[in-house]
Amino acid sequence: MALSKQDRDFYEEKMSWKALGYLFIWTTVVGTVGWPLLLYIQDASAGLTGRWTLNIALEWASIGFMLGTVVAVFVYLGFKFFLAMGWLPSRR
Repeated sequence: MALSKQDRDFYEEKMSWKALGYLFIWTTVVGTVGWPLLLYIQDASAGLTGRWTLNIALEWASIGFMLGTVVAVFVYLGFKFFLAMGWLPSRR
């Protein structure tokens, strides 16, 4: 079923530049903090935390930032694709 004009306008309003900014900020912050944290927890469970230095943590944080950037782009473009195809649910 195709989206109504009101539904399409609603979703286009939700996909503003402000929404892209929030999506980018949150995914990059989660990637920057979460990626090294999860890898540290994994190394801690294997007893390998002795090899961690600040340099390694910063490298993993930059990789997490890049991962967050890629995720934000894919989510935004995927949502735009679903909107263009009319595959989003109606609000009723």
